[in-house]
Amino acid sequence: MKNFLLVGIGGMIGALLRYSVMVTAPDMIVLWLENGIGSLVLGWLTGRAVATGKTASILWTTGVLGSFTTFSTFSAEWLGLMQENIALAVVYGLGMTLACFFAAALGFKIGGFSK
Repeated sequence: MKNFLLVGIGGMIGALLRYSVMVTAPDMIVLWLENGIGSLVLGWLTGRAVATGKTASILWTTGVLGSFTTFSTFSAEWLGLMQENIALAVVYGLGMTLACFFAAALGFKIGGFSK
């Protein structure tokens, strides 16, 4: 039951943070910010967990970051672009995927994993 509460509280925090980004950042970069920051922080948490031998907290991983980032919105935007301009959609999809991968890798490195 404790884990459910942690995920729920984290989810509420993440959703409020996500909404804060949505109302303050320009529409064109909201999803990039949310997914990029989320990937960086999740990479950092994972790097810390590997470096310390502890597990990352589900409050932060599943809860906060799970509701802060969004794959479903990315998928819907990508599908919309595919219907309009396939070349732009490919660039968008690859760009977002690579940006988030490198953000996670950077976070992992900063988090303490040094191999």
